Amino acid sequence: MNGNADFGRNNLDCLRMILASIVVLFHLSALSGLAAFSILGQYCSPHFAVRSFFVISGMLIYRSYTRSSSGASYFEKRTRRIYPAYFTVVVASAIGLFLLSALPASQYFALGFWKYLGANLVFLNFLAPSLPGVFAANPLPEVNGALWTLKIEVAFYLFVPVLHWLCVRFGTKATAGTIFVLSCAWKYGFAWLNYIHSPVGPQAADAPRTIYAQLEVQFPAQLAYFIAGVLLLVYFDKLKLHFAAIAGITAGIFVLDHMLHGQYLDVFWISGVAFVFGFWRYFGNFARYGDFSYGVYILHWPVLQILIALGVVERGPVPFLLLSLSLVFLGAFLMWHLVEKRFLRTSSHYRQVLKAPH
Repeated sequence: MNGNADFGRNNLDCLRMILASIVVLFHLSALSGLAAFSILGQYCSPHFAVRSFFVISGMLIYRSYTRSSSGASYFEKRTRRIYPAYFTVVVASAIGLFLLSALPASQYFALGFWKYLGANLVFLNFLAPSLPGVFAANPLPEVNGALWTLKIEVAFYLFVPVLHWLCVRFGTKATAGTIFVLSCAWKYGFAWLNYIHSPVGPQAADAPRTIYAQLEVQFPAQLAYFIAGVLLLVYFDKLKLHFAAIAGITAGIFVLDHMLHGQYLDVFWISGVAFVFGFWRYFGNFARYGDFSYGVYILHWPVLQILIALGVVERGPVPFLLLSLSLVFLGAFLMWHLVEKRFLRTSSHYRQVLKAPH
């Protein structure tokens, strides 16, 4: 039990860095296809990482809204935090990857290029996931397959003012409970439809997903995780009195969920992991080093794809692993210092922590 826990003193920056690293390690296996990395594909779960991100977003984004002086101020903060780095990655990829395209400039800088740029700059990555002649020989041609979650994150940003109004109007319990149930109905309903309409027999890893599988992971389904994070914030003062009990319940639900061989209860144990890791024991001010998790997440896929296209993967798993991780984390470091940090408000948590005595 730790009744003195303070929401402002948390390990969420550290946790997000761990989660981003899990996604990187999984994609090392998925994109390279190297047998040596199969253990990463088996034990590094992108589902756990992404859904944990959404739970953390529920806590932090809802808190950001309630602490903002106005709706305009809230949206400005969200835009400053997420868009400069996103814009940089999309534009740099669109222009720089011409060097790896199998097509001449006249065919590269044509409709396909502008479609990619336009769709991706407004978070509609699924409309144009690839660039003309780029990564065509790679196992997957997508320029940055990790960006699909960003449109859901933006949808959360837009939904928060509506959510807050509903909570004030109808009460937090009734509003959050209703949205949670509807979200689960969407998620498991489309999961069931996907199950009954999927082809029988083994499918290739890159086989196209059914429309039901695509809808199963979109914004309404992910609201359950976001709402769980909101509830962790709203009831933080009560929950912080019961860390040991929450840890035990989380472990029990985790075991039960895996005995069921599904992800039916993951919203509960993922929320428990985020809460316990985030607040039970304070590890220190991780934010003073910067927030590299976002850069790691949005940069790693194109870095891996470039190295695969250049044949680095053929030199063996160790050189590919070392070079991949070095470039991803160096890129994230530069992205933070050259782009992200420059667009933050002076009142930002990350700017303030740099001024605080260590």
